[in-house]
Amino acid sequence: MNWKILLNPFSKFSEVQLFTVGLIFMLINFTVTYLFGFQLDSIFHYGYIGENDPLLKTVLITLKSYLIAIAVLFVLGKIFNRKTRLIDIINTVIIAQIPVLLLILIGEIPFVEQAIMTTAELSKSKTPEIPASDLIILCFFAFFALITVAHGFTLLYNGFKTATNTKDVKKIILFAFTVIITIMISQFLV
Repeated sequence: MNWKILLNPFSKFSEVQLFTVGLIFMLINFTVTYLFGFQLDSIFHYGYIGENDPLLKTVLITLKSYLIAIAVLFVLGKIFNRKTRLIDIINTVIIAQIPVLLLILIGEIPFVEQAIMTTAELSKSKTPEIPASDLIILCFFAFFALITVAHGFTLLYNGFKTATNTKDVKKIILFAFTVIITIMISQFLV
């Protein structure tokens, strides 16, 4: 597998293939995040669920997050290019979430989870003495998180660029700004 496929599958695969893979991973996302006590409350952002929240509530919140992102990017795509298709924007949003799911899985590895919990508890004291092993684990996790989120944003950008045929720098900056605002606002709307 070459890097181009990992960074821009939108130029290699058909919309049906992308949609199928995206739906499969969306179902996996619903299940995995619920089992670990999370929900997608905005693209690229997971929040905790309540102790007694049913799976259906988590699925609905996650779907709202996807729909908000799809609606905003579709409107922006139509502004940029009237020929923008809804299926391309849907695929862009659902495929871009795949790498971020890895973050949940890695964060739930027992020694990573323990390092995160220990560091969170110790940081509450005035002079935290974080064990070196926990700090190393946390640094590796943070580095992996950065790469994973960057990969997700790259997929989102490449998918949007392919869907809208955008090449203008001003439009790219507007896209980035819109995504950031959408992420922040979506967390409050769902």
